[in-house]
Amino acid sequence: MSGSDPTPALFAHLPDGLFGPLASPNRLHYWSILGRLYAEYFGPDAPLPPSDGYPRRELTGAIERWLISDDPWEDDEGESPDTPLTLRANAIYDRLRAAGWLRQERVGVREMATMTQAVGLLLGTLWDFAERGPAFLGAKIRSVELLLRQVVEHDAGGDALDEAADQTRGLLSHVATISVRVRDLMPELIKAGSTAQFARQLFERYVTELFIGDYAQLHNADHPLARRTAVLGLVRDIEHSDHRTRLLHWYQERTPGHDAERAAWRLERSLRRLRELDRIAEYLERLDEDIRQANRRALAFLDYRLRAPDRFDVLLQRACRGALAAPESALRLPVAPGPLLDESRLRAPRTRSRPIPRTANVTTPPTPEQLARMHLLRQMKRVRQVLPEDLARYVDRHLGGRERVASDELAIDSIADLRAYQVLTTLALRSHRNGGLRRDDPLRRMLRGFDVELDHRARTANHHLDTPRFTLRRTRHAA
Repeated sequence: MSGSDPTPALFAHLPDGLFGPLASPNRLHYWSILGRLYAEYFGPDAPLPPSDGYPRRELTGAIERWLISDDPWEDDEGESPDTPLTLRANAIYDRLRAAGWLRQERVGVREMATMTQAVGLLLGTLWDFAERGPAFLGAKIRSVELLLRQVVEHDAGGDALDEAADQTRGLLSHVATISVRVRDLMPELIKAGSTAQFARQLFERYVTELFIGDYAQLHNADHPLARRTAVLGLVRDIEHSDHRTRLLHWYQERTPGHDAERAAWRLERSLRRLRELDRIAEYLERLDEDIRQANRRALAFLDYRLRAPDRFDVLLQRACRGALAAPESALRLPVAPGPLLDESRLRAPRTRSRPIPRTANVTTPPTPEQLARMHLLRQMKRVRQVLPEDLARYVDRHLGGRERVASDELAIDSIADLRAYQVLTTLALRSHRNGGLRRDDPLRRMLRGFDVELDHRARTANHHLDTPRFTLRRTRHAA
């Protein structure tokens, strides 16, 4: 792998053939054996394992015990294996050891088996993924905010900052994948054999398993998700204060060789992940649209299944078989005697009446003065209309290469500049409400690569307006 490849080197930490048993025809059975070994011997709920590991015979005996109580294994022909139980348990153990799930060492005359830390961590992650249910975003946001307050108010180290960054990244990943799971589930639900089965699967899987646990409260002003503005404010405090120097020194002390460049990279990575919390509104907008579309499809399907006759295809097949098997005298159509498709019974062709000839209205071309007045009126309307690209050009003209600029530095040289300044003032006032700008606010689309922060304690007065002071902050490069 080249040094420029950003993909993490997974198999630098794991054995190459680790996923072999989980890709075999008996993958479900191997997963069951691994889950039981993890739960009883190597997992967090198991007793503390010995430092040398467990004797091989103890693990193979446990596999024998599980096969006696539950033996779903089948050979290539679909029959239960007739190999003795002890040999089968040892074969399963050897397959897991050869793949790298278990490591065997000889201690004296005994063969001891352990599970490496990397493999145990991967198995725990897979276990958590299989048991994952709906997430509660409010608790995650509160946790991130508390960790950042520990850094700002109590001088916590970079470990708290890294943990907050990892939780933010996990939160965004979870919200982003919910939409994909919703879209993948609906075609599967429509394959249900009956209306009752569809309704049961809809509420059991679609509602209870996939939805965010506190989804109904996400749009409330008092929900912790509305405090993402406060979280981003704490990130800016860390980024533009003495805390940055302190954290940089903390990372450098704990970096091999006290590498200052790598310490700065680690700090910037954590701050970048925390700043990505500003994008959660985009993810939630897409999730709302996917959920609305899934609800419409589910309601349309239920409406069709409830209105259509039960087993309609079966009734049609039965009618066709009856018509083919019935005697000729029984097949009578409810029509009068005589030819059924005679030309005299056909409807006469429709004749179209000729259109009335139209004469063009006499038009008088506008005079040069009228044309000039219309052109001037269009220019006046366009100058007073502020589009997202107009506002982006006005902001970029003042930001330039800087990250922040106050409203005191904004120039008003034309009517277009005055209208752009008024829109920025409106954005600053609306963003100061609880929860910031609502997702359905039409002014939200005006924010392209920048954000507006209100300072209600100060005011900005120029030759045209006297408004509360605000600050423009670049969030990303505008497209």
